[in-house]
Amino acid sequence: MKWGQRVEKQWLLGMIAVFVVVLTACGNGSGGSQGKEHKADGLASVAAAQPAFTAGKFKHVMGEIEIKEQPKRIIGLYMEDFLVALGIKPVAQTVIGSFSLQYLKPHIGDLPKVDTSAINFEAVLQTQPDLLLLAFKNYAEEGRYDQFSKIAPAYVFGEDAPNNWRETLRTVGDLVGKKKEADKVLKDYEAKVAAAKSKLAASIGREKVALLRVRNNKEIRLYGGPQGYSGSVLYKDLGLEVPDFVKKTSWGATGGVSPISMEVLPELDADHLFITIDEAGRGKAKELMESSIWKSLPAVKKGQVHEVDLDHWMTFGPVAYNMKVDDVVKALVK
Repeated sequence: MKWGQRVEKQWLLGMIAVFVVVLTACGNGSGGSQGKEHKADGLASVAAAQPAFTAGKFKHVMGEIEIKEQPKRIIGLYMEDFLVALGIKPVAQTVIGSFSLQYLKPHIGDLPKVDTSAINFEAVLQTQPDLLLLAFKNYAEEGRYDQFSKIAPAYVFGEDAPNNWRETLRTVGDLVGKKKEADKVLKDYEAKVAAAKSKLAASIGREKVALLRVRNNKEIRLYGGPQGYSGSVLYKDLGLEVPDFVKKTSWGATGGVSPISMEVLPELDADHLFITIDEAGRGKAKELMESSIWKSLPAVKKGQVHEVDLDHWMTFGPVAYNMKVDDVVKALVK
């Protein structure tokens, strides 16, 4: 091959190589990494645009409801705690006669009242709800469910709602489009419980803890577990030591609670005793605390009796449970 032909061929091969490189770069620019970046950006935008609420049908103990749009005006009969925990202010508040959940007042203020002991459906209608949450099946019985359903979709929780408040919270999160918020509430609660358990173990070790309620002038109740409003947090969540008398009387009882008489109180082998008192039980509580029986109890002798508020101890929900943990830590951590 002549020198001129060889140079011409080398120049041609070089130009082809350059052309291939340019094509490759252009390909990468339009359909390669840059294309992938555009695609990823597009997916991120789609994901960011996805609403927290998903319309659908939701089965419950009384039937099924369909929710087409994220609810904005919600009534939660004895479910206000869950709504508040998710950052939602309900449009009405539950009362039972003269009783209301006072611990929620800082969060909800004064709202129109719905008395579950004598439900006024006209009052419910006036609040213009787009979703109703009913904590207990008996709220919906005797034809009341049909009346509620004429006002707005009504979701009725089952008997296990108080004992499984975590799952109840997740359900509420699904219904109102607050799934992520529900997960965070639960995560924060578990972190609080873990920290509290560590402090309690260091402070009181294996000392035994119990809770009494003076319900009215005739009844004293002892709370156990593992279910129920108080036993579930004392013994299940916080892992506190169960007195033998609690195991014998109220452990495994319906709702984790048993009525007891003053005569058997001396058997209550608790080092620390929490007590909560109904207004109707103030007279009985005074009689109890002035008795020699009361003064003989180990916790009383040690000066380790702690009165706690009825309204958040005798209910369920994440706000109430956080407050219970705070009460226990404040009382027992030295």
